[in-house]
Amino acid sequence: METTTQPLTAPAQPESAMSIWSRSVAMFARPAQAWTGLERRGQWWFPLILATLVSLIGTGLTYQRALVPTQLAQLDRQAEAGQIPPDALDRIEQQMSSPTTVAITLASIVVVLPLMTLAFAVMPWLAAGFLLGRKFRYRDAFVVTTWSGLVSIPAQILTSVLAWTNETMTNLHIGFGVLLPVEDPPSKLMVGLGTFLDQGIGPFALWSVAVLALGTAALSGAPRRSVILVLGGIWLVVLAIISVLAAVFAPGA
Repeated sequence: METTTQPLTAPAQPESAMSIWSRSVAMFARPAQAWTGLERRGQWWFPLILATLVSLIGTGLTYQRALVPTQLAQLDRQAEAGQIPPDALDRIEQQMSSPTTVAITLASIVVVLPLMTLAFAVMPWLAAGFLLGRKFRYRDAFVVTTWSGLVSIPAQILTSVLAWTNETMTNLHIGFGVLLPVEDPPSKLMVGLGTFLDQGIGPFALWSVAVLALGTAALSGAPRRSVILVLGGIWLVVLAIISVLAAVFAPGA
């Protein structure tokens, strides 16, 4: 009696996870394929630390050169308007330029940036996990938000370069806000419009939202088109709120 031997089939090997550095490069070069393995091992700490370091370096380099002069110019206008006593300007300037104030400013970045990331992670979580009805944990949304934040680093660097070059934080535009008329100081309307055009629908902002949508679709399994439409709608609502708040709290007339 003749017997036949069935060929053995090798068990499927799990897809190898990407290294931190290859994933970082992929976020810029091929973002649609940059999410392999993140559902198992998020490694969110790396992009968050990198974004925080870039923000710390940019703020440290431009603090005395651009940030303090911008704040002092606003204080001068307030003194001329009688809102603060003129003899208080020297004392305020010394406080702003003191090492303690610089240290507090830098320390606040270490706290505020992760909190902002936690807040922005609600957007993809809401889009995929609730509006699209996918199994998408907040942990996944946070991981996607931190990694997609890498593509915002060029915008941070460009903003710091412009601040260093112009020696002011006023009228710095890295998007379509450059089309707005230049006002010194900018009015509340120009601040709101500039926020919307730069941080909302500018090239860097759209790039960041697109990568965030690709990551959300990859980890949730939702169609990319649906994620882009839903997440884009949520982003426009959030952007409108941010722009209005920026205009309301702006010191301009």
